[in-house]
Amino acid sequence: MNSEICIIGGGAVGGVLAYYLYKSGVDYIPVYYSNIDSVKEVSRNKGINVVDRVHGFEVVVPITPRWIQNPIDKCRFIFNAVKAYQVPSTLASMKKLLEPGGVVLMLQNGFDSLELVEEQVVHGKVAGGVVYYGAERISPTTIAYTGGNTIIAGCRKTICPEIIELSRLLRLGGLDFRYTNDIDYYRWLKLALNSVVNSITAITSSKNKIVLEVEAQELARQILIEFIEAARLKGYNFELDKLLEYINRNVRIVAENTSSMLQDLTRGSKTEIDYLNGYIVSLLGEKAPVNKAITLLVKLLEKTRQSRH
Repeated sequence: MNSEICIIGGGAVGGVLAYYLYKSGVDYIPVYYSNIDSVKEVSRNKGINVVDRVHGFEVVVPITPRWIQNPIDKCRFIFNAVKAYQVPSTLASMKKLLEPGGVVLMLQNGFDSLELVEEQVVHGKVAGGVVYYGAERISPTTIAYTGGNTIIAGCRKTICPEIIELSRLLRLGGLDFRYTNDIDYYRWLKLALNSVVNSITAITSSKNKIVLEVEAQELARQILIEFIEAARLKGYNFELDKLLEYINRNVRIVAENTSSMLQDLTRGSKTEIDYLNGYIVSLLGEKAPVNKAITLLVKLLEKTRQSRH
């Protein structure tokens, strides 16, 4: 079937995106899941329940659930919203789903996922996207949306005016969808935010507001000192105090939220630590002792939580 827009990944990010597409008037939204049982549950539910905690109501978004192993649509735009470590498993299906000349928009945290897809998808354009909204997947059929409404997107290898077309559509539903000519700058900014917030909340099993505590602020500074050095290697210069101010400003907006990394640990799932603090370590090696220690701690937490499930 032909579809203007498809989503790969029915988790928190993909679920909220489907919600905004629905609010924008899109009435056919294929969402591809890796788990066939999730497809069946969403089909029985006739869509996903989105609990909008910002506005205080719940709505059923009538998506069309699909199984990623059976890609039957042809999509002009594909939003890939799976976790970074799941991206390789979606490559073959992405290629089958994408119309020639279409656009894939990668929404993963950290680095390497976008780069991988840029190498593999040659019959269309590949864009990167940075997500600034909070959500939690309560069950296969229920997503809690907890605030924020921004996606910043752009292509690195070519011009992609199609992103502006997407922006016009999604803004109809209230999503602040922005186009940029330098998506890597925003990816680095988001990496700074995630490397601090996700790791500290995961290690302490706390809500985002823990980052504002005095001890966490000092740890954040140590993480960011190494982050700044890693970014400099790639041509981006950041100032420590301004970075910390940016992080604290974002944390205050979502102080009561639970980070995606803590959600992963709570479920006994794999985290994206290798794409965040671990990415800083991959660039700096032994010059990133703080981020290396944090990466190892989170990996230990992964093992202990997984053994309980």
